[in-house]
Amino acid sequence: MLPGDRVGIAALSGPVDPERLALGIAALEQLGFVPVPASNLGARSGMFAGGDAERLAAFHQLAADPSITAILFARGGHGVLRLLPDIDWALLAARPRAYVGFSDLTPFLLEVVRRLGLVAFHGPMVAVDFARGQDEAERASFLGALAGRYPAEQWFAGSLREGDEPARGVLLGGCLSLLTATLGTPYAADLEGAILLLEEVGEPPYRVDRMLAQLRLSGRLDRLAGLVVGHVDDGDRPLAPEAAWRELLADALGSFTWPVGIGHNSGHRSPNWTLPLGLPAVLDAAGRRLILGAS
Repeated sequence: MLPGDRVGIAALSGPVDPERLALGIAALEQLGFVPVPASNLGARSGMFAGGDAERLAAFHQLAADPSITAILFARGGHGVLRLLPDIDWALLAARPRAYVGFSDLTPFLLEVVRRLGLVAFHGPMVAVDFARGQDEAERASFLGALAGRYPAEQWFAGSLREGDEPARGVLLGGCLSLLTATLGTPYAADLEGAILLLEEVGEPPYRVDRMLAQLRLSGRLDRLAGLVVGHVDDGDRPLAPEAAWRELLADALGSFTWPVGIGHNSGHRSPNWTLPLGLPAVLDAAGRRLILGAS
């Protein structure tokens, strides 16, 4: 994806604030892209950006447009899980492109990786990150990722466990609550050998602990290569990597031996760096770095 490309803006989840959408579209235009809004961006049906059928139809219309090189999502919220069985995956496979989002989009992005064999991007959303404004590192991360500039290094604040050597595996993951919501369904991610990204927002420590316990009990964490943790907070304040979050993780995941990096700049807080899900990566917990596109 390069400046001058047409970029779709989809809404599969919650209703989109028009002012924030306008700010996000302007930011994309400043980067040189041509935004193509989905037809349901102004729609509202309860907690969704239109009914299920309306959201799907608008998304499929974007997906069928051969001139669109990437589809970004306007916002998260809730709604994607309702739509997964009815997404036209054959249509998406016929027109490969980049998909960028996070939060509620986590299961969709992981299905793009699993079903289509594509890299999907855990990254900024139009009426969220682009609307608030990105710093230089965020913009560089986004533009570099979508232009395929790999290998690339990203840094994190610390490590809970370094391991004997750097971990190697395919980068997968996203929002913790969505990963747990898919357990017991056909859309639960296969994490064997993966470097797992986790991030979350608006969840108190006891619920974060419960979700980690659910993942652990499911067996999905047994054969990880490593874990990297992005922004995690309870809605009011971050769970500081060197304090509450470190203690919670150590207690919840103490039985595992794979390396754990904490304090990566990804997720619901600013900055939100772009990460390529489905791409091989190296987690160097001792060096506090994630090397994307390396194996």
